[in-house]
Parts: sequence; structure tokens; C-alpha cells
Amino acid sequence: MEKKKVFEETMDIVVEKIKNGIWRPGQKLPALLKLAEELNVGVSTLREVLRILESKRIITIEHGRGMFIRKDMMYSNSHQEKLNSDSLIKLFEARHLLEPEFAFLAAQRAFIHELDEISRSAEKIAKHIERYESFVEEDVHFHYLIAQAAHSDILFNMFQSLEEQLLQVRKYTNLIPGTVEKAAQYHVLIAQAIKNREPERARLLMKSHLDDTISELSLTKPIVAHG
Repeated sequence: MEKKKVFEETMDIVVEKIKNGIWRPGQKLPALLKLAEELNVGVSTLREVLRILESKRIITIEHGRGMFIRKDMMYSNSHQEKLNSDSLIKLFEARHLLEPEFAFLAAQRAFIHELDEISRSAEKIAKHIERYESFVEEDVHFHYLIAQAAHSDILFNMFQSLEEQLLQVRKYTNLIPGTVEKAAQYHVLIAQAIKNREPERARLLMKSHLDDTISELSLTKPIVAHG
């Protein structure tokens, strides 16, 4: 029973690292012994976890080269909310309507301390990505800060009603190769435009950021949930 528990916990840790963008599509994983030490788990247990992940087409093991997160993976998790192509696109349509306007209004209405918070958040995201650290929570916080700084109660309430679903979408988009790095660049540019009081530029950058992600989504497979 204890061995099964260790196996499941190790699997959960590895999957969370992928979902949260710490391990990204195409990235090479540490060697087996180093990875076992990093995860504080036995080599035999880790081998079994990696074997399962390879069978699910989440990682690939290339003899002589090492272990890699697949670029074409499709993550499956029985505990994850079902997301299909239609729901993903519809959620981004909602973001597309709300968030460029939030950026526009924030550039006009944000208080000085709010401008500083938005800039700091964008910088934190860039550093997390650079260090291969989880940035999902900070990403959510960044967009939340902009929505809040728009000072439009009705629009903000609409945004909050989608919060949980948008978190699920972010975990999926982290799995799309190159998306994470592009998002970091956009966040910094959006924060700069808001801080410089450039509402039209802020709106355009936010729209471009979302358009770019929607375009990537249309080229990838949706998450499939079982159970």
C-alpha cells in the first residue's frame, strides 16, 4: 500500500510540474538518478512513473539522448474539468471581449500603486519562467490586477465569474510549445503600456496576446478527460 502511495504521489508531482509550466514541451529532463534525488523517490518507483508517462505520450525516452517532455503531448487527467475545443475557444472569446478593455481602462484609471503592482507582477512572471518555476498563480494575479485597476465593477464581476475556468485554461495553454515564453514578453509589454498611460497600445497588446494564444489553441489537441 505504501509503495502505491509513493508511486501516486510521485506521479502527481511530475504531472503538476508539467501542468504548471515548470517542465515544458520539448524540455530535456534531468538524468534518472538526479531526477530521483530531486523528487526524493527511489529509482525503481521513478522508472515506473516515467514508463506510464511514456505510454501516455507525455514524455519520450530516447536512448543515448535522455528523457524529454513531448511537444505533441495530450495530457489526460480524471480529476481535471473537461475541456474541449468549443469550451476552450468560447472561454477565450469571453477573455477577448473583457481583457483588452480592462487594459485600456487600467491605463486610464489605475492608481499609481496599482501601476507598480502590475509591473512587478509582469517581472515576477518573467523571472519564474526564466528559472523554470511555476508561474500559474502569478499569471492569474497579473490579469486580476489589470481587471481590478480598470475600476469597472460590472465588468470585474463578469471576469470573476470565469476565474476557475480560466485557471484550467491557463494550465492547458502552458503545455503548448513556445506559448509560455511569448506570454512573458506580452505581459511585460502590456504592463509598460499601462504604466505609460497608453490605453490604445495596452488594448492592442492584450488583444494580440489573446489572439496569439487562440491561434495556438486552434492548432493543438484539446485536453481529454476520462471518468
